[in-house]
Amino acid sequence: MEIHFYETDKAYGCFSNFSRHAVSIGDVIWPTSEHYFQAQKFLTQPDIDAVREAPTPFIAARIGREHNRTFRPDWDSVRDHVMLTVLRAKFSQHDDLREILLSTQGARLVEHTKNDAYWGDGGDGTGKNKLGCLLETVRTELAESKSQFIVPPWIAHPEIEVSDMYWRMGKGEEELTNASRFRANLTLAAAQHYDLYFPVPAEWRHSW
Repeated sequence: MEIHFYETDKAYGCFSNFSRHAVSIGDVIWPTSEHYFQAQKFLTQPDIDAVREAPTPFIAARIGREHNRTFRPDWDSVRDHVMLTVLRAKFSQHDDLREILLSTQGARLVEHTKNDAYWGDGGDGTGKNKLGCLLETVRTELAESKSQFIVPPWIAHPEIEVSDMYWRMGKGEEELTNASRFRANLTLAAAQHYDLYFPVPAEWRHSW
C-alpha cells in the first residue's frame, strides 16, 4: 500500500515541508520545516535570516535557490541529514502530526510530484522519493506497538460487490472487522486524513 502526498490542503498534506507547522531547533523557531531546511544551505547569518523571515515556505524555497547567496560547499553530502533533523523535530513536537504519521505504519509514503525527482517520485515513480523514505525512518523511530496500516475494503477488494454475502460471510467478515477496528482506533486527526484519502463510496455507506 502506498500513500501519496504533496498538496498541503489534501489528505496527508501535513507530511509536506510546506505544511504550516513551526519547529524549534537550537532555540530558534522556524515557521515551517521548509524554512529550516532551506536556511541550512547557507553560511552567513544574513542569508539564514532571510530564509527564516520569509513570509511563506514557497518564498523560503525560492530564496534557497538564489545563486547570489553564500551556499555551503558540502550541501549535497549533508542535505539528507538536515532533512532528517527537521522531520524528527516536526513529528516529535506536534502530537497530532505524530499520530497521523504513526497511523500509516506499514504503508509506503510517497511524495508524488513531477516537480522533484530527488525528494519526490518524479511523478512517475522513477524519482528517489527521499522525503518519503525519511518520513518512514522517523515513523519507525517513533513507533511503539502501533498496528499496521489497513486500507478500507473497497480499496483492498475493488472486485467485490458490497452485497456479496458469500464474501462477507467468509473471509470478508474478518477483513471488514479488522479494517473497521483500525479506522475506529485512529485519533481524530489521523482519522480525518484517512477519510479524506479514502472517501466512502455511496454503495458502502451503510456497511462501513
